[in-house]
Amino acid sequence: MDQKTLKAAYTRFLTENREALLQDWIDLVRQPSVSDTGEGVEDCCDMIIRKMEAIGISVTKHPVKPYPVIEGRYGNDPKKRTVLIYAHYDVQPVDPIEKWRTPPFEPTILDGKLYGRGSADNKSPLMAHLEAADFWLRETGDIPVNLIFLFEGCEESSSLGLPEFLVENRERLAADLVFFSDGPKDPSGLPIIALGAKGMLGVRLTLRTMKKNVHSRYAPVLPSAAWQMVELLGKLKTGDRVNIPGFYDGITPPSDREMEILESIPGVEAEMEADYGVRPDCHGRGFYDQLNNTPTFNISLLTSGATAGVVPAEASANIDIRLVAGMDPKRILELLTGYIQELGYDNVTVECTGAVEPSKTDVNTPWLPVIEKSTREIYGKYVIYPCRPSTAPDYLWTNILKLPAIQVRWSDPDSDNHAPNEHLSVEEYIKGIALTIQAIGDIAAG
Repeated sequence: MDQKTLKAAYTRFLTENREALLQDWIDLVRQPSVSDTGEGVEDCCDMIIRKMEAIGISVTKHPVKPYPVIEGRYGNDPKKRTVLIYAHYDVQPVDPIEKWRTPPFEPTILDGKLYGRGSADNKSPLMAHLEAADFWLRETGDIPVNLIFLFEGCEESSSLGLPEFLVENRERLAADLVFFSDGPKDPSGLPIIALGAKGMLGVRLTLRTMKKNVHSRYAPVLPSAAWQMVELLGKLKTGDRVNIPGFYDGITPPSDREMEILESIPGVEAEMEADYGVRPDCHGRGFYDQLNNTPTFNISLLTSGATAGVVPAEASANIDIRLVAGMDPKRILELLTGYIQELGYDNVTVECTGAVEPSKTDVNTPWLPVIEKSTREIYGKYVIYPCRPSTAPDYLWTNILKLPAIQVRWSDPDSDNHAPNEHLSVEEYIKGIALTIQAIGDIAAG
């Protein structure tokens, strides 16, 4: 099918079936699927399977623990390209519930945006991929590529069970390309073509000084866990520099081509300042260089003490460390633990709360121009991130399956993923369906 005919066909399909397409999306968002607690995850899995079977996709529900992996297949023609399309059907918890404009599992359209947990992350791309397959089958009776759908129910909880599943099924999941969409656009409002993701090491530090909290009148003579934690954190990181010996060793520097791509993206410092009330500090580097090519050491939560005047006996800190290419989460955990002991904090326990390897597909992959073509057709302008600054289980495809993986991020820049009032513009969802339709056609031709 030539481009003109294809565009006319999916434009008509999206217009004539708009209400049904929106209803499928709304129904999926309405179904809870919180992997942190297990709420509704199995029911959501079964709902998706019913949709896939109705389209004509062959489905296998794999009993991966803690939550099933859905494998869908259409086509097994050795003359066609094979595309593995990934998405996750689980969502983050909804707390704090009182900050939602509308109930998180009662999806509501306000001002052209659908509000609800999972409306952007990641139920919109998941359903968009399925609707794209439905388009091809309705319009032509076939799909011009072999499709493997792989949907997991534990992405928001470190993709537990999925790495082992992929290792065991590496041969049967062989494909030419992994394609998916997960996350918001660039702050400029342009969609992002991303070829990799930072890894992540989650750590909880717990420091104890006494058996129990005591009245603050004893502050001159008894040790405060809160102050000791503050002092420890100040030793681990100063300004933008992580002080853990060996932390930066082995980092793979960006290639010249990657730097050219990042330097070509228009700056968004003004937009960031307007959105967040503070101008980004790039520490003498370009915004996108600093954002995408540097590891982080972020304190996401500090807890200690009580509302009353006490000397706290315990303090804890949740830290997420974003890892760039060349960094290994196990090694960084060992370095962190060893340095805390070296500093003399024998009253601190270090607990790993999750780990994801960094990943990257070579920017010279022949599939990048193909996906660029698809993205240009739907959105016009776009930006390329050789490595996105957030974390996703991209390493599953690049490091385990040894496949090139490219994602297009098309959710609203302010979609509030993981936060109250998560939302996605209706028009962006419709464009997301069009993108997958277009990408399937372009990959088949490429």
